[in-house]
Amino acid sequence: MNRVVLLALACLGLLAAGCTTLLGPPVEYPAITPVPGEEELIPARETFQFETGTVNVGLQVEAGVYQGAKRTPKEVLLRAPVSEEEWIAGLYLSQVDDPAQERFWTDLIGAFRAERTRLALDDDRYLELIATAVQQLPYETAPETASRFPVETWVDQSGDCDDRSLLLAGLLAREGYRVALLVFLPEAHMAVGIGCAPAYAYNNTGYAYLESTNISFVGAAPSGLGGGERLASPPLVIPVGTGKKEYGKAQETTAIAQTVRAARSQADELGQQIDHRKAVLERDRERLEAMRESGDRQGFEAGRDRYRADSAALARLVDEHNRQVELVNYCASHGYDRVGTAAYISASRL
Repeated sequence: MNRVVLLALACLGLLAAGCTTLLGPPVEYPAITPVPGEEELIPARETFQFETGTVNVGLQVEAGVYQGAKRTPKEVLLRAPVSEEEWIAGLYLSQVDDPAQERFWTDLIGAFRAERTRLALDDDRYLELIATAVQQLPYETAPETASRFPVETWVDQSGDCDDRSLLLAGLLAREGYRVALLVFLPEAHMAVGIGCAPAYAYNNTGYAYLESTNISFVGAAPSGLGGGERLASPPLVIPVGTGKKEYGKAQETTAIAQTVRAARSQADELGQQIDHRKAVLERDRERLEAMRESGDRQGFEAGRDRYRADSAALARLVDEHNRQVELVNYCASHGYDRVGTAAYISASRL
């Protein structure tokens, strides 16, 4: 992942606290003013992979709302001392809950619900459907700009970590899931937290980690960000909505992750053994060639049989190495199909 910088969360002014009543509330957040006269509807559709097929989700978005969101300054106006955590949370929640987007949310959720019905999804698979739709949006970041309103991200069909996390959290919260934004301030990264059993919560947050910028399962935190940086700080947790539904397959996604780690470790170990045995076999081959040329028939035949047995053993190691690599690659490339991946792992153990 490229390093994403949360910028343009700027304080435009810090005035005396005693003037709050005259000048307005202590904090003023961005708010969409729909552009008048923009009456047409903008088609906004995404086609993405889910489980064993493709899904199409689309709607018509009010042009006035979209254009208003694009034109809205994203800065925060502080009129009194407010903690950074408070105004950051207020900014993101204001973007998710801006009332001008209510028709957008209703129509987009209606489109997702239609696919849920068509595919007969339970709550866990429905969450995965919404998550992978957002994860498969193209990644795009614009330096020196603030996070977009969710309506912008969907119409633009692109965004960076904060853009897509706001969209994803807004969708899941409105569908009744227990959701939070996980904001890593030192690393300038944002992800989504999903309610789950305490054993599978990320870093004592009470939520399972859900990345919004690449295709991955619930609970799969990235090993690193762009430039080799790791998520090391405890995130700022910003609950979104009042949903109560939790993700019930965290145990399975955790098991998938453990299987992948074990397979990768075994493949690495086998790779080292294979390299060593190849070097030994090459030296044995050279000795056999020298015996053959010198006329040492007895030594040649004895060495040849041992060489063949060692070559067969090496071939078995290579087959097992390739099997582990195939498992790792399959899981890495099927983050949109938790059901199928679990079945693949189960079959591979037979």
